[in-house]
Amino acid sequence: MKPSDLNPEILFSPGKNTFMIKGISRPENVRDVYEPAVKWLSEFSNELTVEDSLYTEDNPFILQMDLEYFNSSSAKFLYDLVMITREIKEKGIPTAIAWTYDPADPDIREAGEDLAILAEIDFLYIKRPE
Repeated sequence: MKPSDLNPEILFSPGKNTFMIKGISRPENVRDVYEPAVKWLSEFSNELTVEDSLYTEDNPFILQMDLEYFNSSSAKFLYDLVMITREIKEKGIPTAIAWTYDPADPDIREAGEDLAILAEIDFLYIKRPE
């Protein structure tokens, strides 16, 4: 999905090991934005096996979240995506969630920490370059 003033960029490209949500997330219809992403990632997860996986410790599956802002409606779907990522990890596939935040905005970092606690999975916290 292409980004806008209301919608984040959502880019899932397994061949490039790119699974990214970036920008601002306050869509008018949150389901229209996130349900296709949740469905796609869930189907992708269902097809992944440790034996056939291209993901290794040196090249893990990484869900990248680089959000400047997201509303509470978006948070539910972000949680769903994190839980699917957790399922991938539980299969034994090397996995990481990279949460990018602006050091000047502690609320975004805290939101990531809360999401990690709820989902019971560790995040990698990355400071956005100034």
